[in-house]
Amino acid sequence: MSSQFESFDDVYASARDTVGVRLFTASVIADEGTSMARIYTTHPEVYPVGGKKTLEGDTNPVWLEQVLIGQQPFLGADREAVKAFFFDSGTIESLGCGAIVNVPVVSGGRTIGSMNFLAPEGSYDQSSVDAAVEVASRSVRLLEDALAATS
Repeated sequence: MSSQFESFDDVYASARDTVGVRLFTASVIADEGTSMARIYTTHPEVYPVGGKKTLEGDTNPVWLEQVLIGQQPFLGADREAVKAFFFDSGTIESLGCGAIVNVPVVSGGRTIGSMNFLAPEGSYDQSSVDAAVEVASRSVRLLEDALAATS
């Protein structure tokens, strides 16, 4: 494994160069496991730091099972997948995004958050997922620190 990133700006630079992103966010599990709280964003005017999505009401249960519980990445390669899984798909599309990769961030066997990579429709495939997983694996310490700060 490569060394851990020193800042979220470093994470974003790597995501931009290796995965390709138009929108990038990172979130940690908050409120005793009932929500996800945004800790980094490239678009604060639309997706501000501190913004939350509830896991029960705002999150597709299939996504929840795959990413947060199953600790597996999610690939939504086109607009239809984004619409099927994300209640805020209209906002996502308004930013020119129609593809998404979500990667769980795991520490000590426990999911502590997710990294969320978005780009125009058709931008992502399995190699994108692999690159996103590598970026996320180098971000564990940053999410651990953010999680400690929000607790």
